[in-house]
Amino acid sequence: MEIEEQLTTAQILCLAQSPEYDASVPDGIFSFFDEHFDFANWKWDDKSHFWQYQDNFYPSSIDYHDAVIYIDDIDKKNTLIESISWLINILQYEHSSEKDQKIAFELTCLIPKFWEISRQENIVFSHSNEELAMRYLSHLDLENELSILTNRSINDNEMINSLKDNLANKRWKELAEDEYLLNGLYNQLSLNKFHQSYAFISEYHNHKILLLINQEANVCNLLYWLALLPEKYRQPFALQTTNNLAKFLLLFELDHLSRNEMKDEQIELSGIWQNCPNEWFDIFNQYPVRYPSLQLGFGAFLTNATDEKIRIYIDSLQLNQDETTIKECLEYFFAHANENRVQYLCKLAFEKWKDWDFGNTYSIARSVLDRALVKYFQIMLPKQDRENFIQNEINQILNFQQKWFVSIVELDKFVYLHLSRIQPAFIAKELEKDASLSFEDIQKLIYLPAQFNNDLRLKNWINLNRFNG
Repeated sequence: MEIEEQLTTAQILCLAQSPEYDASVPDGIFSFFDEHFDFANWKWDDKSHFWQYQDNFYPSSIDYHDAVIYIDDIDKKNTLIESISWLINILQYEHSSEKDQKIAFELTCLIPKFWEISRQENIVFSHSNEELAMRYLSHLDLENELSILTNRSINDNEMINSLKDNLANKRWKELAEDEYLLNGLYNQLSLNKFHQSYAFISEYHNHKILLLINQEANVCNLLYWLALLPEKYRQPFALQTTNNLAKFLLLFELDHLSRNEMKDEQIELSGIWQNCPNEWFDIFNQYPVRYPSLQLGFGAFLTNATDEKIRIYIDSLQLNQDETTIKECLEYFFAHANENRVQYLCKLAFEKWKDWDFGNTYSIARSVLDRALVKYFQIMLPKQDRENFIQNEINQILNFQQKWFVSIVELDKFVYLHLSRIQPAFIAKELEKDASLSFEDIQKLIYLPAQFNNDLRLKNWINLNRFNG
């Protein structure tokens, strides 16, 4: 059928509260609920019956993302608005029967983002709804919920049992390795919403959801609270929760902060790292590219961190990662930390890097700490000491005959190693020459000693002409 009209959820709510429409539901809806709905346990015998029923009486073409309903039948439009008017009245009346309240809760799924937009439109619901919803949520036991997810193999069962054990015993490293499995369970749990009580409480009384999370000892229930938690609450709850397991799991769910450029919220995460288990640093810094939303928070944390915590942070980094993955962290740190902390971090960075073999690579390599290393050569070493460092690395290459190599490949790797070590010192030297340059301007360039530029035998020997274009 042809689309005649489209209405947003906000427009439908406005019409439903106008005198233009009566407050009513289709004939037979109460008997339908009596037949298919378990009021005592607040669940459908088979939810598909409701969806079939909905299609008969209400518009079925819905954009859930933009909260738009497309109208192709005027009678269905009127039925929808009248039903929304009815359920609003039921949920606003303090003395509605529990049966009517539960029917009203179920009917809120007729329009997308009902609770969120009702809140935005300043629609107030009765206290009895809060009591009813919390009475249900507080007594949920989802221990068996993970056991009844469909299409589970023996291997799936073993993995989920292992996950539950890791959750119960707070094995942080193992849980990080289970992130993919956790996301899959979140997706399945979020589809099984039981009813709209959680959505109502999280929107109108979100502090009650935080209380449930804080007090939850059942890991299956905790996964449910987190699976349905609206995106906008993930960062505040990560900061506010006293449940360390919940805090840890929420740190994996903050990509929206960087995706939406929520810089202030990222910086606020600095409070996470003050009292967290040291193992968390290793987990979230092994591959920092996976957690861009945490970088500004790390930088803000390091700005005021103790020497011990700065060392823990530096120790947690893997040198073979890309420098850009912690760029925001170090940029914030260098811009806001005092001189003593800057010097201390740079000193630790150099100590960690100076004996590194760059992965024994057949190339001129970089490190995740290059930004800090350049700063070290700028502020920690006198100019002559920096020149001595560079010259020593050059001498290592020029005097290669004094060492034994098992193959030409190992000799080439030796040359690349010392050329790699020269790079941050050379960058510092170039920045000193031209104050208008920044680290970003020149950090990708390859700097070669004059001997290599002047002696084609050296340059061609290890194919150095492939660098810098």
